[in-house]
Amino acid sequence: MTQPIAPMTARVSFRKQVSDGNYGSEVAEVSFDVDAEDAYEVTEEVLALALENARKLVHDELSHSPSANVRRALEQPKVSEDDWRRAKEAAEYELAAGKRDNARDDNDPEDLPY
Repeated sequence: MTQPIAPMTARVSFRKQVSDGNYGSEVAEVSFDVDAEDAYEVTEEVLALALENARKLVHDELSHSPSANVRRALEQPKVSEDDWRRAKEAAEYELAAGKRDNARDDNDPEDLPY
């Protein structure tokens, strides 16, 4: 006789604390209890979606703060096209330098550090 699988509960929480720049801070936190009749229903995907929703709710709440410093702290840094182009060129240069160094014959014992 098989025993029934007990219901499962998983908790997902997201908390963010942001400085207001005046020796204070604002905090928002969301917690979800994910209940399932069957333990197999609580998958990593389900938990990831719950965490994503919690994160969105917390960021949305803090984005309505009366403090401009708190709202600014939540903004993603803006990268200009020029910065992006320079970063891409630097990465390509580093890749080419790495390939060049790997192609050299470094088996000469005279070059080994002592």
